[in-house]
Amino acid sequence: MRMEARSIGLTTYENFLYALKAEETKRQYPHRLDKFLTFMGFQGTIQEKSSKLYEYANDNINLLQSNIIRFINFQRERISKKELSEGTLHNYIKALKLFLTMNDIFLNWKKIAKGLPAERQSSDDRNPTIDEINRLVEYPDRRLKPIVYVMISSGMRVGSWDYLKWKHVVPIRDRANNTVIAARINLKNTKINFRDYYSFITPEAYHSLKDWMEFRQLHGEDINGDSWIMRDVWQKTDRVHGHRIGLAKYPKKLTSHAIRNIIYEAWKVQGIRDKLPNPETRRHEFKTTHGFRKYFETKCQKAKMNHNNIKILMDHSLGESQNYHRPSEEELVEDYLLVTDSLTLNEENRLKQKINHLQEREDEISMIKIKHHKEMKELRQDMENKFNEILDRIDIKKLN
Repeated sequence: MRMEARSIGLTTYENFLYALKAEETKRQYPHRLDKFLTFMGFQGTIQEKSSKLYEYANDNINLLQSNIIRFINFQRERISKKELSEGTLHNYIKALKLFLTMNDIFLNWKKIAKGLPAERQSSDDRNPTIDEINRLVEYPDRRLKPIVYVMISSGMRVGSWDYLKWKHVVPIRDRANNTVIAARINLKNTKINFRDYYSFITPEAYHSLKDWMEFRQLHGEDINGDSWIMRDVWQKTDRVHGHRIGLAKYPKKLTSHAIRNIIYEAWKVQGIRDKLPNPETRRHEFKTTHGFRKYFETKCQKAKMNHNNIKILMDHSLGESQNYHRPSEEELVEDYLLVTDSLTLNEENRLKQKINHLQEREDEISMIKIKHHKEMKELRQDMENKFNEILDRIDIKKLN
């Protein structure tokens, strides 16, 4: 049966939503757009206010541009009072610009951008310490440890959790003893056209994920390659009889927004990040989730990893170097292995890793000794054979 097309086109707000792809963008952009709609004095739902903005722009495009400049000046005053950051103002303008662009309203954005303050870099944010991270993963949510271990050891953005399935984590094994030395994790850059890229995680992070997936399977979930790595919680035991029940069979994906909230709550509950001391202090010492990414970068730099390799694993732009620096996955793994010890958080796991390294080194030395002994034996045998040949020649001459 042929379906009839709708005679009514998309609303201005639907046009705006159409351009939002990532889950985090869908959550944040409407709120950011609403800041300007409220400044303009529009009333009603965000859909109604969006329609009013569209009508206002069609009536007087120049007046709209003037009001955007007034909005920026108002927010600059708030920035000077430390009520707002420069980056937040830029985010407000990005949402507004997207709404207008998606509704075919074009302004002189070069002129508007002249008055925007430069975005301040957050270089004064420190990394969370290893002690703080170890206290964090003691938070009584079984999901938190694998979340933190993966983010710390891969440098991934929190938005990638919206797309991570079990098949996206591939263990890399030592050819000699078949132990896991790292794992490849396939990720998406939700900020740049959902670009695919990959990084690596430590054996500690991989086994933490594996334990989590096996725990879910134990409680009745059908685990396969398409299983979401992070999911909702479920009732694990029958409160009357005390045995396991299979409510894990119906998983619901845990979004990156929910993961961010879990981590935020854990920092607070564990007493690591308290409330800001006063209204003038706008930032904590380290970021809720981005601090993990910064921790990864710092550890890689200290381990003397190739600078461009670090950028590749973090999916940063290489600029012109992109055309010349194209390492193979094997080369990236080899470089990454230099930092796995520094990215391992649990002391027991770190000691195990050192023992494994020492054992591997001892095995290499043993193999060298065996090879040397064999070569020396062959050399002695060769010298003995040559010596016997010389004696035989001497004996033949005497007989002649």
